[in-house]
Amino acid sequence: MSMIRALFFNLIFVSMVTMANDKPNDLTDEQWHKYLEHKASWENMLKERYENELKINPPEPPWIKFPDYHPTDMFWRMGKGEDYLVDYFGLYFKYAPKADLKAYMQKYPEHKNWLGTYENFEN
Repeated sequence: MSMIRALFFNLIFVSMVTMANDKPNDLTDEQWHKYLEHKASWENMLKERYENELKINPPEPPWIKFPDYHPTDMFWRMGKGEDYLVDYFGLYFKYAPKADLKAYMQKYPEHKNWLGTYENFEN
C-alpha cells in the first residue's frame, strides 16, 4: 500500500477516534448523545455484516477481485474500489480473529505490487 494511502487511512482513523472522545464545543449534549448513538448503531451494523457475511465468506484480496487496477490507481480512492477496500476488505481485517487473518494471508499471499497491504489493514 502506498505511503499516501497509509497516511490517508491514519488521518481518517485518528480524526474519528478524536471525535469519538471529545465533544465539540458547538454541540449540545443532546446532539452529542445522538451522534454517539448513531456511531454505536453504525458500529453494530458493521459487526453484523462481518458476522453474517464476511466471517463465512471472506472477501478476496483487492489484487484478485480487481486484477486490472494497480494499487496507485484512482479506482482505489473513489467509487467501487474504495468501497471494496473499506466496506469489505478492511472490515474483514477489522473484525476477523488473528488466527483467521493468518490463514487468510497464507491462502492469499500479497501480490508484489501490493506488498505491505496486510500490515496496513491488520488490527
